[in-house]
Amino acid sequence: MKCKAIVLFLVFAWSPANAQSVVKWGEEGDWKIFVNPDIGNGCYAEKQFPDGVLVQIGAEPLRAGGFFAAYHADWTDIEQGASGTLFFDFGSEKFAGDGEGRMLGELRGGHAFFDNPNFVTEFAGRNSVKISGDSNREFEIDLGGTSRAIKAVQSCQSEQPKPDQG
Repeated sequence: MKCKAIVLFLVFAWSPANAQSVVKWGEEGDWKIFVNPDIGNGCYAEKQFPDGVLVQIGAEPLRAGGFFAAYHADWTDIEQGASGTLFFDFGSEKFAGDGEGRMLGELRGGHAFFDNPNFVTEFAGRNSVKISGDSNREFEIDLGGTSRAIKAVQSCQSEQPKPDQG
């Protein structure tokens, strides 16, 4: 199986000030949909999984792409700003790229920008994904309901004004 590389970049730093500007747009199943004005009115889906992992996936209009982030209270070894490689195994399709250590409140995790639409297609169309990193930490998330959540993010995004990119 071949590994497809996604170019992943640092997008923006989450801070309490950034988080306060986020507005809830709606819900789709277990996923909550938000709009973040700080990233060009980017819409994203967020879900807290039973094992404590908080996942976010959504649009980054200012960078013409999207982001994936995962956070957990037990990931205390992840440092803000640390970089590393993330691997996404969807079974027959694999993606890899650079991630950035982030904090979201008291949660620590990784955040990555992507500009490959195939990543979102796989995320929405698969039953699960195994995610791992340089630290040999691996977790798997159930992607049931993500197709509807991604469609809701796309609907949310279509309602947003286009960002002024300069």
